Order: sequence, then structure tokens, then C-alpha cells
Amino acid sequence: MKALFDLVKPLLWCVGVLAIVVYGLHLNRQDGYDEGYGLAKTRGDAAIEKLEKRYAEEKQVDAEAALVELRTEQERGNELAFQLAETKDTLRQTTDRLTGDIARVTKLYRRALDAKPEPLPVAVFTTGFVRVWNTANGLAPGAAMPASTNSGRTPTPASGPGTADDLDSGVTQEQLLTNQVRNGELHGICRAQLKSLINWTRNESK
Repeated sequence: MKALFDLVKPLLWCVGVLAIVVYGLHLNRQDGYDEGYGLAKTRGDAAIEKLEKRYAEEKQVDAEAALVELRTEQERGNELAFQLAETKDTLRQTTDRLTGDIARVTKLYRRALDAKPEPLPVAVFTTGFVRVWNTANGLAPGAAMPASTNSGRTPTPASGPGTADDLDSGVTQEQLLTNQVRNGELHGICRAQLKSLINWTRNESK
């Protein structure tokens, strides 16, 4: 038995040494795996952090650019609104000035520069004239002229085209001018708004 043990003893030593070597290699391999995993994770985390930082910076740049563009558009919108308000104010001043002139230019006239003022002859504006005037200004047929104080005329009710067009409408020169002055202001506002809209659209298309 002892002889058999002595025969197997070197083999057991070899197996033991081999087991130690294998275990050592396993430990070495595990350490290498852990070290490699840690290094890869560190590098991956750093790359992710770098990407997140770059993304945040890009978002910040985009947000700042959008804010600048928004402020520019707001400033341009405010400028157009200010210009439109100024135009409306100018048109209103013109309307007020012309309205003040209406009574003067529809009451008296002179046959010559050195002649005395005389009452202005009554001008007859037929119902047909008023119908065409209103239609040209976008008003419904039969729409009345703006009322004027002390016209001294009795309007004739309109009864449609035909012979009724030949009747005196009762509209005076003062009413006609008042209507034209108001239309001029409204048309001026429309032109200014359209101009602002065109300028805005042209700038948006650039």
C-alpha cells in the first residue's frame, strides 16, 4: 500500500500544482475581467457625460438663438404697430382738419377774388347719384349719407333704380364732403394695414 502511495504521490503533487496554477490563472483572468470592465465602464460613463454635456450646450445655443429671433420679431412687430398707430393718428388729424373746412367751403363762394362772398347755390344730387356713390364705396344700395346739421333739405326716399334715380336725394354738399373725408380716412387705414402686412410677409419669406 505504501509503495502504491509512493507511486501516486508525485502524480498528486502534479495535480495539486496544476490546480494551483489553474486557480491562479482563473483569479488572474477574473482580475483582468474586473479591471477591463471597470475601465470600459469608466470610459463609457465619460463618453456619455461628454455627449450629455454637448447635447445640453447645443440645446442652450438653440434656445438662445430662438430667443434672439423671437425678440427680433417682437421688436419688428412693435415697430410696425407703432408705424400703423402713427399713420392712423395722422389720418385722424387730417380728417379733423378737413371736417373743420367743410362748413366753410360749402356755405359761401366768390364769383371772383375781389367779389363779395355769396351763399353757395344749392347743388342737387339725385337718388341715382347717391346710389352709384354708395355702391362705388362698397355700401349697400340705398345706404344713407352721414347726417349733417341744418342741411335745409328734405331727402327723398329711394325706391330703386329707374325714374326714382332722377329724384332729388336731399344730400347736400356738406354731407357729400363729410362722407368723402370719412371714406378717405378709412381707405388710408386700410392701405397702411395692407402695407404693414406686405412688409411683414416679405420679411417672413426671407
